[in-house]
This record gives sequence, C-alpha cells and structure tokens, in this order.
Amino acid sequence: MKKIFSLLLVITLILSFASCSGKSSDSEKLSEELNLPDKKVVIMVAPESQYPEDYAAAKDIQQKYPDNVIVKEYSDSRILVAGDPDIVTISAEMAADETVGAIIYARATQFTYTAISKVKSINSDIFTIAVEPEGNIDKVDEIADLLYVADWGDYSKDIVDTAAKMGAEYFVFFSFDRHMGNNPLFAQIKNHLLDRCTDKSIEFIYENVQDPNYAGGIEKAKYSIKQAVVNLYDNKKISGENIALFSTDSSVQSTLVELAAKDNLIYVSPSFPTAYNGLNEYFDFTVPADYKNIEGYISSVTEKLSADNDNNGRFAIYNFPLASVLMKASVYSAFDLLTDKSNEENVLDNATVRAEDAANFKKFKCEKYINGEKVLECYAPEYTILKVEKTTVTEK
Repeated sequence: MKKIFSLLLVITLILSFASCSGKSSDSEKLSEELNLPDKKVVIMVAPESQYPEDYAAAKDIQQKYPDNVIVKEYSDSRILVAGDPDIVTISAEMAADETVGAIIYARATQFTYTAISKVKSINSDIFTIAVEPEGNIDKVDEIADLLYVADWGDYSKDIVDTAAKMGAEYFVFFSFDRHMGNNPLFAQIKNHLLDRCTDKSIEFIYENVQDPNYAGGIEKAKYSIKQAVVNLYDNKKISGENIALFSTDSSVQSTLVELAAKDNLIYVSPSFPTAYNGLNEYFDFTVPADYKNIEGYISSVTEKLSADNDNNGRFAIYNFPLASVLMKASVYSAFDLLTDKSNEENVLDNATVRAEDAANFKKFKCEKYINGEKVLECYAPEYTILKVEKTTVTEK
C-alpha cells in the first residue's frame, strides 16, 4: 500500500508540475507575441510640464509604433477654463474617427469619466483604458475596459518608512474634499498612510486645504499649503524640523519642496510614484531625454542639491519608471483587445502579464484591485534618499 501511495503521489506531482509549466508557457507566449491592430490607439496625455514621465513615454511609444499609435496632448487639467475641458473635446473627436479603436488616458484626470462617457455615446465599440484616475475610480471602472493604478497599500508603506529613515516625527497629509470625498482610492491613501504612521510611531496630521479647482486656482492652493504649515506651528501641533510633507495634489508639489528646502523639512514623494514631479519643478532640474535613465538623473540631482548652500531640506526620490511602465502596458493591452487576444474573461490576466513584461523587474507586483472589476494595482518598492543631513545649528 505504501508503494502504491508513493506512486500515486509521484504521478500527482508530475501532473501538477506539467499544469504549472503549461500556464507559464502560455504567459511567456503572450509576452512574446504582439499582434498589431488595424485600428489606431490614441494616448491622451497631459502637457510635459504637468507629467514629464508620462509625456516622454507617450512620445517614445508613438515613435516605436508610428502607424499604430497617436498621441493627443490636452491642456493642463488643473487649470479650469470655460466650456468643456480639452480632454473631453479631443476624446469626442477621436471617437468620431473611424480609424481609432482604443483610447488610453495616461494619469487620468478628474474629467476622464465624462470623456469616456462621451466616447461611448459616439462609438460604443472603442476600448478605453485609464491609468490612476483622479475622479471616482468606481465610476470609471463601470465604463472603462481596463484600469491600472498604483498599489497605494505598498506605496504608503514605502513613503512612511522612507520618511522614518529620514527622521520624521510628524507626517502632514494635505488634501481636500474633492479628492477625499469623490474618489475611494484617494480616501484609502489617507487610511494607509495613517496606519503606517501609527506602526512607525509617527504623528499623522490631516490638513484640508484649498482645492486648485476653486477660485484662486493653483496659486491660492499653494498659498493655503504654506499658511497651513504656519498655523500648525503656531498652534503647536508640530514643532522642530522632523516633519514630512505629502499632498494628493500634483499642482502643489513644488511648494512642498520649497518648504522642505527653506525650513529643513522632509519631502519624500509626489502625489504619484515618479522621479519627475516635485523636485524638478522647484529646483528646475532638467528631465533627461532618456527618461528611463533615472539613476543618471538621481546622480545629477544629488550633486546639485549638495552644492546648493541655501538648501537644507531632506529629500527622497522614487527611482522606478512606474508611469511609463503602466503606459506601455496599457498600449500593449489595447493591442490585445483590438486583435481579440484579450476579452472580458481574460483581460486582467493578460494585462497583468503585459505590465510585468513592461516592468521587467523582480520586485514589481501587479494584482487585481479587490474593490474593482477591471482594475489592477501595480507597484515596485524603490526609493533613494538624496539628502538627510542638516547643516543648521540649533541654539542651546
């Protein structure tokens, strides 16, 4: 009986390994094969000044597939104008173009749901993919065919852990009602950061500040950040210099960097994991033509920060090209949808393979977002601390 049992166990293991091997083979085959569609894929991208990495990645992909990819740039979504936003108007134009089969919204703005709704009303057959929607993720999930977002659980741990290494005793989180109330994903960011701060014995402080979409725009939003910090000091809610600053608003990152530089505070990360927002906006660092060479950029930034005698801030930088990886994965996923390689049943599995293939990095992780139907959370934990020393002398 023991011999029979052992034989059955061996047979079971062999079958199990064969099954796993087949699945791996299918994944490898998918990543190797790329069928180019007859229809074109449109990448909707914000200006370079708003999201440098996304803009550079879009142009790079267009150059690689000039007959298959169109890049359409819309105006800075953080600046409100009269009438329909550019992203909606251009989306409608693309939907009416019979040669277009898919539209990708890179770092999707607050108007993405409206834009996709417009597209679907004009041509319901067009596939739509959104990356990190600023608007309500649940609503975008209802009408888009695929969504890629940052894994904010892991990202939040990375942010707080890095801040702790830089000496943070306080973590000030700036946001506003539109982000906290309208997007469940952003509301989760706050909870993730709070939980990790508790684990690290860092005092978490939430500050509700000016929405850049309100009267006064971006400049008033920046001023409200500065005033909030002053009030926190005056009201003795914070003290000293071991204070980390973070905001969900991409338009105020340069202000957070400025405060860190002038007041010896801590700036860990922008509102989305990228090397090319925040630091370069305040210090005017040039984003390299080869945006994928993040290590070279970090070396240049570190050298300039060390040579700046007026700067005593402490800074960290995210050193993995997540935005460009998700854009590349989005384009390949669009190709798969247009060539019938992907459908409603397998789109998430195939999109996961596309993201992992685009990342080509063992620490990269991409998994289904448990609160969404067609959403993948992706992230790679990679931070570099640029400068942690303080050159000021505290009076005794």
